Amino acid sequence: MMNKGLAIVVYMILCLIWSSTWLMIKVGLEGAPPMTSAALRFIIASLIIFAILVKLRIHLPRTRHFILLSIFLGFFQIGAPYALVYWGEQYISSGLAAILFGTMPLFVAILARVILGDPMTLLKLIGIIIGTFGVYVIFSDSVSLGGYMSTWGMAAMILSSILASLSSVLVKKYSNPYHPYASLLIPMAVGGVILTAWGVLFEKTNPVHYDALTITTVLYLGIIGSVAAFGLYFWIIKHVDVTLLSYMTFIIPILACLLGWIFLRETLTINVLIGTGLIFAGIALATFRNLRRKGPRNAVHTRTAG
Repeated sequence: MMNKGLAIVVYMILCLIWSSTWLMIKVGLEGAPPMTSAALRFIIASLIIFAILVKLRIHLPRTRHFILLSIFLGFFQIGAPYALVYWGEQYISSGLAAILFGTMPLFVAILARVILGDPMTLLKLIGIIIGTFGVYVIFSDSVSLGGYMSTWGMAAMILSSILASLSSVLVKKYSNPYHPYASLLIPMAVGGVILTAWGVLFEKTNPVHYDALTITTVLYLGIIGSVAAFGLYFWIIKHVDVTLLSYMTFIIPILACLLGWIFLRETLTINVLIGTGLIFAGIALATFRNLRRKGPRNAVHTRTAG
């Protein structure tokens, strides 16, 4: 029988890791431009995952389905979303970035209706409307949050959330029972290559300072924020029901805001606080049916991570 205490510890560690990634991205951007920083993260992560697969003698499936799905995820789950996350965090706080990416369950509800045919209940519809209004309230405060570029930074986070939601829904529709780390290797490697290419094309003139802090953030995000976090996530999916798992959507942005306030002295305006409350309320309503389920089998799992 699985130790409940162990499950609670793993859950707390995972929430803390994914909350801290937003802070580490923000700090790392002081030394390296966004595409370069993200590329290094996923190159390191893919090399470690490759070593794990070799050590455990886990073979990659060679089916056309697996390869095409992996390449797709490399672009739409890793490359494009993380490019937007890293770029957007240049102009907004780490806490706000986590809040806006936390809209993912709302977009999953919409896309699951379109792609999977999931029913659009009245509660889901009301939740999506309330959550969308919460996003609007936050965007209306762009002047206080940093002006013109902060609007683009927030838009980047929303677009990243949409792309990640699309990936989650398509994985739900097309995925097979592949080994978790085997499923991660190609997407992370492809994402790392894409981000490297974008860095070479668009960041030639951007200064890079590989000081101790920058190197530490890249290693933390690659090893802890990617490899270890995904390993814990795939473990906990098998041992915790979907109700508890879904609460990460609420916990991670709150912890991210707290960490940003403690270490970076970030503050939240009243409009951001109101908008956050509306988003959380919308997510709760939109996912109410899933929250009552006792197992992960039928749920589309979302991940609120940086």
